[in-house]
Amino acid sequence: MAVRLSVPIIFKGFVLMPKFLYVQLEEQLREEIRSGQRPPGEKLPSVREMCVLTDLSKSTVLNAYGRLEAEGVIQARTRSGYFVSPQTQALDIPPQSDPVLAPTPLGQEQILLDIMAQGAAFDIRPGLDEEPTNLKLQRCLSRAPRAQSSAQYLYYDEPKGLLALRKQVVAMMARGGAQVIEDELLITAGCQHGLLLALMATTKPGDVVALESPGYYGTFQLIEALGLQALELPCLADTGLSPDALRLALQHWSITALVVSPCFATPTGANMPSENKQKLLALAEEYDIALIEDDIYGELYFGAQRPRSLYSYDSQGRVLQCSSFSKSLSRDLRLGWIAPGKYMQEVLRLKLATTMAVPQVLQQGLSQYIAEGGFDRHLRRKRGQFRERCRELIELIQHYLPMAKRCSQPEGGLALWLELPESVDTVALYNVGRLEGIVLTPGRLFTAQTRYQNFLRISYAHPWTEARRKALCRLGELIAKQQ
Repeated sequence: MAVRLSVPIIFKGFVLMPKFLYVQLEEQLREEIRSGQRPPGEKLPSVREMCVLTDLSKSTVLNAYGRLEAEGVIQARTRSGYFVSPQTQALDIPPQSDPVLAPTPLGQEQILLDIMAQGAAFDIRPGLDEEPTNLKLQRCLSRAPRAQSSAQYLYYDEPKGLLALRKQVVAMMARGGAQVIEDELLITAGCQHGLLLALMATTKPGDVVALESPGYYGTFQLIEALGLQALELPCLADTGLSPDALRLALQHWSITALVVSPCFATPTGANMPSENKQKLLALAEEYDIALIEDDIYGELYFGAQRPRSLYSYDSQGRVLQCSSFSKSLSRDLRLGWIAPGKYMQEVLRLKLATTMAVPQVLQQGLSQYIAEGGFDRHLRRKRGQFRERCRELIELIQHYLPMAKRCSQPEGGLALWLELPESVDTVALYNVGRLEGIVLTPGRLFTAQTRYQNFLRISYAHPWTEARRKALCRLGELIAKQQ
């Protein structure tokens, strides 16, 4: 027999006022389901769990669950528990008077969001044959909270980031020829965060920022968000940004900063020769501009030696190098760094203003993984895999996409640049391909202008399984229809 409350109880932040207990719980759950807080298909707490959460008796909880089940709001599954009914979310939504019967094609500004939503930023066909989890990294990350003292949980991270991790980044940068100490580094929440800090520290709204064309779409997004003007400079697929193009631009424009990826730039995979890096630095000194180096692919080289970084040639502190572990280790590990040169104090101030601190536990786990040799072993294995996948992709393109005009030949990185006949519109191709589960990266994303409509970036980050081969074959058929 139900009893009345003599005092209110609190459940999920709400006060349950005096009514029959099962009625209060029933109404609370119904409201959570109606509002979408508990979406269709979500498993409700077990009867025992709900008793603990609400301090109610088992019979009271069962009564509330039984009434909701009778209404069809929730459903019971044998030996599984209670779940929100699939149709519940639609109960309060009126039918559309003019339903859309066909998918709506995406424009350029929507495509990037759609690619990321499908988890396919580096894959031609998402959700298939994902590579095995890095168990050693997972173990190091899981051990980190246990190794942290209870007192450490009460404090923020060091302003520049965990010292042990910064020391390991120093060793990584040394492989690229950089002479740097740990106090000259800051740990960031990924490379994009480092690029943001670098742009904020060296520019003000309205300034002109030069960058590669084709170039990384994330840089275009940052420039737009900060109210800057983008000046695109032509790049070759093998050697990257031309120093002559930069000199010509500097003679005509008041450029404040240059964002460049000398080592295996996306989307082309270009590797800038050492003499060109030195020429860029000389021009930066002559015209007093900041050089922001995106070095995120520097460790993913196919040869015997990592290319020297742009930062390694700098003696005046005008190069700000940004990188992270997202491409070399794990895209889910949002940890990176910035070596900001003479802009250190401003970058440090901006880091504190934008993120305050980077999670200590992640830094400790990653530091332990590197210290135990896991990262170096991982890189050696991955370099060989990516080299082989790149070679295989070029062969597949020759076989399945014979209409392609040109294809870059990367010496590292994760992607190549493909030129198709002028009649092919890769944005339209994207909209057709996505209906068949094929995710592409149109060339139009790598510029702020109306260019590269007939280009594609294709990644070799994942193995060429049978499903991906079929997707590439189907892509060739779709391209043929556009010619």
